[in-house]
Amino acid sequence: MLLVSQVMSLLLLLLCVMELVCATSVTPSVHQPSLTRVRIIEVDDDYDEENSKTTHTPQSPGVTTSRVIRRPCDYDPCVVQATPCDKISAETGCLCPGLTGPEERPEAPELREVKLDRSGEVFVHWCAPRSIVTHYEVSLKDGSKQLVFSEYLRNGSLPGVKVGEMVCVAAGNKAGLSEKSCARYEPPQPDQAAVSAGIIAGCVGFLLLLLVLAVVLWRRRTCRKERMGDAEGLGNPSYTNDGAL
Repeated sequence: MLLVSQVMSLLLLLLCVMELVCATSVTPSVHQPSLTRVRIIEVDDDYDEENSKTTHTPQSPGVTTSRVIRRPCDYDPCVVQATPCDKISAETGCLCPGLTGPEERPEAPELREVKLDRSGEVFVHWCAPRSIVTHYEVSLKDGSKQLVFSEYLRNGSLPGVKVGEMVCVAAGNKAGLSEKSCARYEPPQPDQAAVSAGIIAGCVGFLLLLLVLAVVLWRRRTCRKERMGDAEGLGNPSYTNDGAL
């Protein structure tokens, strides 16, 4: 009987131990803090700083905006023009190179060239200023020999200019004349190519002359030797070795 009671006590103790083990294996999951998953997103730092500084204006859906870029006019201020730049800008919407208004005096034109032309007059070439111009005045610095040219022109001829005189050009509109742009008329310089060609031609002609002279002298010497040989070969027919005729 005592043995049976001991066995029962051992069984109860084993059951208690098993329940305790099961309880300890389950409860830690209840008391442990919940795990938090962190999502890492990589961001590319390679971007254009200028684009990052650009702010975009929110637009209403269905609305499209367009931006018009104005380009410089196809205009060369140093070439004769059929139409002034301000009129080209009004027709095409292009941008002229900083044109001032007609109520302001023009800037001084740029005098590019003063030289003698084929007609014997002084040829003057200038570039238009960045202003609205209605005409150009070309004259000597003292104001004499003044000629007026159209706003479309960029060159003209001034007669009777002496070497060393100052030739000037000024631009004008209804607000007045600009400052004068002047240059001194220098004597025409010889064309270097023509001078070189003349020197070469002179050298070639001199060499040809020497060659012809050498041929003539050689020919004369040859003819003289031939004549002397002929004279020695003829002899005197009245002369004999024994002295008799």
